[in-house]
Amino acid sequence: MTTWYFTIRLPTYPDRSSVTPLVSLQLPETEAIVFEQWQIPNWVQRFNVSHLFDWTWHKNGDFKRCRASIVRSSQSSARKAASAIVVNDVIDYFHSHPNEGCIVDNVARLPNLIPHPLPRARSLTDTCSSLHIDHEWAICSKSQSELDKWLPATKRFVTIAVFNAFIDTGHCHSEVPGIVFTDRATFHFQRWTNKICSNDPISNIPQIKNEYRHIELIDSIGNYLQAPGHFAPQQLPRLLRLLATVPTTAKVLVAKGGVADPLIDVLVERGIVTRDRIVQFDKDIRPNHFANIVYRSDSWPYLRDKDNSHYIHDRTDMQLVHRVMATDKLAATDKKDCIILIKRRDGDARSIIEHLDLIAVMSSALNKSKMSSDLRIEIFEARGHIRDHIALFRRARIIVGPHGAGMMNILWSSSGTHVVEIGYTTGMTCPEMYAEMSLHLEHHYWICKGHGDYSAPIHVDMDDFMYIFNQIMHEIEIEEARS
Repeated sequence: MTTWYFTIRLPTYPDRSSVTPLVSLQLPETEAIVFEQWQIPNWVQRFNVSHLFDWTWHKNGDFKRCRASIVRSSQSSARKAASAIVVNDVIDYFHSHPNEGCIVDNVARLPNLIPHPLPRARSLTDTCSSLHIDHEWAICSKSQSELDKWLPATKRFVTIAVFNAFIDTGHCHSEVPGIVFTDRATFHFQRWTNKICSNDPISNIPQIKNEYRHIELIDSIGNYLQAPGHFAPQQLPRLLRLLATVPTTAKVLVAKGGVADPLIDVLVERGIVTRDRIVQFDKDIRPNHFANIVYRSDSWPYLRDKDNSHYIHDRTDMQLVHRVMATDKLAATDKKDCIILIKRRDGDARSIIEHLDLIAVMSSALNKSKMSSDLRIEIFEARGHIRDHIALFRRARIIVGPHGAGMMNILWSSSGTHVVEIGYTTGMTCPEMYAEMSLHLEHHYWICKGHGDYSAPIHVDMDDFMYIFNQIMHEIEIEEARS
């Protein structure tokens, strides 16, 4: 176990005439601050994820310097920032502006598998064309040798500590809050919206109520806040990176409602964070938060090309979430014995019109196979607590479902699971996200033809599905015969 001890003194803060005067903490000038010993959190070691971090500021001594820079701002009124700039390269910025913050962690992402895996299908070329994703999905349009630099196009994960900073409530896009900004700079170190304002400075400095002022605050909020299909694969990895590398003295700003609340329950139950640290961000009230140190993490470098710049659902993030949330040993009575069919509510967007036909096909193939006594079909309708969903999907051998938030639960399934996503043909182009997530989790990912609109019930190409499901059952029989 690696442990650091620090005994330091509060430094004199540099005089900067362009920013609001700062008043140091009310401590005698000669009084030393003794920080509690820092050690890698127990859960990081328990879930075997320590290799996913560099522990940068502990190795280079910035942990001591940055924590010593905690000061209280005397400003309390709203105003305009004198000369706000935009920072995309946070590594370079904090190297040249050490009095404004520091790099907490700077780690290379995990390399992708080589060759990069591709989706499976009855005919991948035909399926991509049928679903109109042949030019939209990198895994439909690029060779395996090219995919490593596209999925993702980023190279590292960077976590920053920013002094005397505010947290944006969604100035550019109401569903994309969380940008960190100060009197001097706005930190856009990854692009989370394609709107024109996505890389603009935030110059309106808000007035902060006392209840929203903090000493140290982890900023984990982001894309679509508590939405089921986005919180777990996009905000949860950021939250885990921050909880691993930031002191436990920091409060934790998280989205409120939706899937966020039960996932925080699971983090508390698994000993990853304590309930008293949680500060919920209410999207209806949208209060401005300020802290003497704000912590934020994102993929890096900043990607400007909106058409060819994948920076989410990275293999590192997917492995981090899976290991932390779903890798306790299964009980002796538990095993991978489930064929899970995800059912969206009848009449809802992308609910499967042929739902009963899918069950009939799967039941028939299962009964004809050598696995009829080893596998059972479960219909998943997202009822109950997410801890129950995690327990169920950990036991999945096969997962079948239409594109939608229910597919987020593939995060809990182990490598080798067969995942079948049913696509659609009109409306918003079917996103690549669940394909990327599944492939980075080392699943067998299949894409099945469907037709219909994104916002309406859809049909399944039953011939395509029967081929895929029969092929999966055949492969599972071969696996069992070899084991």
